[in-house]
Amino acid sequence: MSDTPAPYRPRCMHLYCKAMAVFGEAFESDPDYQAGMTNFWCLRTQKPCGPDSNDVALDVCSDPERPCFQEY
Repeated sequence: MSDTPAPYRPRCMHLYCKAMAVFGEAFESDPDYQAGMTNFWCLRTQKPCGPDSNDVALDVCSDPERPCFQEY
């Protein structure tokens, strides 16, 4: 395991999950966090879909081309 920090990856400031409430920006170090298995929601809609009616997830909400994306 390396101590090298992960490269910066932009994400939408409205993306949220339970692990973010507990671990903040280090949410991926949460022992219960599993990529692809975490329930994310949009803080703008309070739902698992964004204002553009598309799904909310870390990978899709890290796309600056998404119309509702606002960089964190």
